[in-house]
Amino acid sequence: MASQTPTSTPTTSNASQPGTGAGNPLFEAPKEHVSSTWSLSPHYYYTSTVVNPGTNDLSKNPLLNRIGLEPMKRILLITASASFWGFMLGGVIGSRQSGMQYLAENAHRLPKNMEGWYFYHKKKNYRMIWGALKKGAVYSSKTGAMVGLFEVLEASLDFYRGGADLFNSMGAGVASGGFFSAINKLPRQSTKHTLMLGAGYGLVSGALQDLSSYLKGTPVWYLPQSLKERSLALKLPEPEE
Repeated sequence: MASQTPTSTPTTSNASQPGTGAGNPLFEAPKEHVSSTWSLSPHYYYTSTVVNPGTNDLSKNPLLNRIGLEPMKRILLITASASFWGFMLGGVIGSRQSGMQYLAENAHRLPKNMEGWYFYHKKKNYRMIWGALKKGAVYSSKTGAMVGLFEVLEASLDFYRGGADLFNSMGAGVASGGFFSAINKLPRQSTKHTLMLGAGYGLVSGALQDLSSYLKGTPVWYLPQSLKERSLALKLPEPEE
């Protein structure tokens, strides 16, 4: 993975950058806070730099943000959310399966009195709860692992290429689909469908995130040149106390 080394750059160089203009407060940070800058990846069509006031922490680079979150916060939040919903889905499936299994196992020995029916349903409820917990844990771990893998790959591609875009999301989706297919030893046709599903998910999610970022003023490199003035309204991170 290529590393991005912060290099010192005078703030006066912003006057020669296209679309920024001299005296633009978005690109002229106070001198007492400027200690380093990030050089943007060559695949971006503009030449401005993102000023990182007083820190070398690359997680503060706004071009790496998605849905308004820094990479680490985004990975943790989305992975935790996926694990939660995986647990809920697995719990519903496990509860139903355990209930049906209990009914099938006891269809030939139904209770004959009220007390028997009470313990019959009580044991059935216990079996359903236990089945929901087991299946929920399995679904939670699998869903969290796959979503976490996708998010880590996406953030890694964002860091390597110097910014977030839909192509990074597509690459992460294809790689995650390939990993899932290899782990489960899917046949060739199923692997093809899994890769297409991963690419489609990455395309849709990446495009929506790019649109959201653009509407908030963050540069998106593949937009037409006529929109450069709009997309160069990049907000700098606030100086750390």
